[in-house]
Amino acid sequence: MENKNISKQNNQKGQKGQKKKKNSKIPLIFLGVMVLTYIGLYFIDSIKTVAALNYVIGIVLEILPILLIVYVIMVLFSLLDEKKLKQTIEKAPKLLKYILMSILGTISHGPIYAWYPFLKDLNEKGLSKGPIGTFLYSRGIKLTLIPMLVSFFDVKFVVILTITTLIFSVFEGFLIDASYLSKRN
Repeated sequence: MENKNISKQNNQKGQKGQKKKKNSKIPLIFLGVMVLTYIGLYFIDSIKTVAALNYVIGIVLEILPILLIVYVIMVLFSLLDEKKLKQTIEKAPKLLKYILMSILGTISHGPIYAWYPFLKDLNEKGLSKGPIGTFLYSRGIKLTLIPMLVSFFDVKFVVILTITTLIFSVFEGFLIDASYLSKRN
């Protein structure tokens, strides 16, 4: 009797896996619907449809180089070895720790709570709270959202905002360490 229940559960899991594979066609269906919509709109009002397509192509061409840079950074980040990264941060001089944590916070992605164990481990190994604050502050720079930010604003604005955030993340780290030192004394 138990073997039948187990085999039923395995069959149900297999069917769920097959359902997920069927859902993988949804992006292609969406793309097809969008192409058909543009074709239909072309026959209704060709001038506005061509203008809309030119606008979309312009935005894609403006954002594409930034998307490629973001993609390369994310691939490089996925290749980092966590143990070597921890050792590098632990052995680095004080100012370099702030800079490394600022860069690490910038290129980190995913939910923040996934980073808490990493930060706690660094803190337990002697890293002060300042570089951890620097890491958290610099997470305000979202590399994956930079192309959208550029499309709404200007590249110059995005560069200034990013550099300012990086500088103030290091400044905040120094302030956190200074406040902790004053509390100890």
